[in-house]
Amino acid sequence: MKSFAILLILVAISIHTSAQTLDSLTTKRAFLTTKIYRNGFKLSNDRVLSLYQEASQSKAKYNWGRAMNPVGPVVFIAGIGLAAIGLKGQDATAMVRGREVNYKIRSLPQVLAGVGIAAAGLCIIESSNELIRHSVDIYNAGSKNQKPLASFIQKVNLGITESNGIGFTLRF
Repeated sequence: MKSFAILLILVAISIHTSAQTLDSLTTKRAFLTTKIYRNGFKLSNDRVLSLYQEASQSKAKYNWGRAMNPVGPVVFIAGIGLAAIGLKGQDATAMVRGREVNYKIRSLPQVLAGVGIAAAGLCIIESSNELIRHSVDIYNAGSKNQKPLASFIQKVNLGITESNGIGFTLRF
């Protein structure tokens, strides 16, 4: 009878402690965006915002991440375009020893500015994805603070004692 009661307590504790992971969200990085999943299913933006109604900090970070997400690739492409225009250069001619010589004038500042803008675009992309991931971390940390009744138990030991009895230890 004692072993049945102990087994029943262990099952009840495991059910309560595993219930807190059902509400947690996960992120998965796609090519340019970060997708949010719950229990293996992708959530729409409206569903994420409805989950974040009570978590204002998560909602703010998620909204900033979503706003920055389309800006990053545009800035990156603009930087690559500016660098390409700088590398292409302009045709020019000059008279050298009585002969006409054709050459290109390339703008080093334009190339460097293009590379810098492209790097800034990559940073914006990474920052937007990081904000979305951090919003999920904040939401999950907030939902873990609302623990079920039996989740304050940290460790459960069940075994046979030295006097051939059944031992049961809970650590809080």
